[in-house]
Amino acid sequence: MNRLQPTVTRVADVLAVPWRNGGGVTRELLAWPDPQDWVLRVSVADIAASGPFSAYPGVDRWFAVLEGGALRLDTAGSDSKVLSASDPELHAFPGDAATHCTTLGPLTRDFNLMARRARARLRQLPLQLSPQLETRAEGAGLFVVHAVELSHLPGGALQLPAMACAWWPNPQREPRTLRVEAAHTRGWWFEVDTDGSRTR
Repeated sequence: MNRLQPTVTRVADVLAVPWRNGGGVTRELLAWPDPQDWVLRVSVADIAASGPFSAYPGVDRWFAVLEGGALRLDTAGSDSKVLSASDPELHAFPGDAATHCTTLGPLTRDFNLMARRARARLRQLPLQLSPQLETRAEGAGLFVVHAVELSHLPGGALQLPAMACAWWPNPQREPRTLRVEAAHTRGWWFEVDTDGSRTR
């Protein structure tokens, strides 16, 4: 596979893992660099009932409602935040702070980014604000709600399906330009460097 061709994971192709409290399921799209010792984790969850989020000590989190009903997050030390599928930006909160989710409508599907605070520097950007990402990060990704076409790839464009995550590892930290054509969809670029990597 060409080094600039991403790994693409569709939500529909990932096994749903039930939560221990019975309030929802999670589909893990990416756990990098190792599923057992990840620095960056990307997942999509279906939340069916109100309840507490699991604690993730030392982890920073970013969250968005993808579809379905709105919800309210109450995180210790922060104001309550109501989130819906119309929000373009990700909501950030610390994974080690107690957080309670209250559903305000029917079943909701949600996007989750997690990064280990001491080991990673994560930057994220709504696709609606920029159809292009220029990066030299150790890894870069894109999650989209609707299908898009990616350009600036060897061998022509790439069709990224709806509700899918594309991931470009870049261990040599070479300069890359990634672009979405006609980016009229919700989605988020994200790029990460580990603690030992070079800064840009």
